[in-house]
Amino acid sequence: MATEAAPDAGHYILHHLTYLQLDLQSGKIVENAQGFWVLNLDSVFFSLLLAALFIWMFGSVARRANAGVPGKWQNFVEMCVGFVDSQVKDAYHHGAKFVAPMALLIGFWVFFMNFMDLLPIDLLPKIGGGLGVDHLRVVPSADPNVALGMSITVFAIAFGYSFVAKGFKGVGAEFLFHPFGKWMMPVNFLLKCVEELAKPVSLGLRLFGNMYAGEIIFILLACFTLNYVPTSLGSNLGLLAQILLATGWTIFHVLIISLQAYIFMVLTVVYMAMAADHH
Repeated sequence: MATEAAPDAGHYILHHLTYLQLDLQSGKIVENAQGFWVLNLDSVFFSLLLAALFIWMFGSVARRANAGVPGKWQNFVEMCVGFVDSQVKDAYHHGAKFVAPMALLIGFWVFFMNFMDLLPIDLLPKIGGGLGVDHLRVVPSADPNVALGMSITVFAIAFGYSFVAKGFKGVGAEFLFHPFGKWMMPVNFLLKCVEELAKPVSLGLRLFGNMYAGEIIFILLACFTLNYVPTSLGSNLGLLAQILLATGWTIFHVLIISLQAYIFMVLTVVYMAMAADHH
């Protein structure tokens, strides 16, 4: 439900889509700025906070794990680890031991970031406003910088690992001689470059697009009660519509955030497997 005072829906939507930004060159807080040296502080803060939360939650279980009857939380974490491990074994058949931990981190980190979209749309911005923070976007995966940054990092790791698994000669052969043989090397190289560059772009934009759309829908639903008056029939009907629609969208969105985290994790494993394959 919208609880923030706003003159109209346009102002309310714009306010919720504005990042808390820092210009690294001037050291000043800015709004709606573009450029390489502009940092979205809220995206960075919540990304690091959720990463620390994941490490604390899973690390505490790892430190206290015992061979006896596990507790409920240990049992849940073991189920999560077992699920990720089974997904890695199905897609990755090579020797790198870091792939499964990387998949576990990426999968749950993305899920935690996506889960922020299920919090009441005005809750954290309202708290931030009380602390003097004018703008606060709390869903890091709805920031294209975060989504594309993660996908580019995955691509860089996979591309670098391909040299470890195949050597410079093997990677060069893939770029120059496949799929049309040595007489079509320029075409082969162009097609391979397009194929490789499409991986991080599609991986990042898929996550960003789904989470940004979900965030927009929650903001639009909140506009039903921007000017809520308890004694007004229209306001009460708007409140009822908001509750029904928001409940339905929240239930559906739980599937979306889980699916997007799963897809990001599985594609990461697939890209690592492709980097290690010699055919």
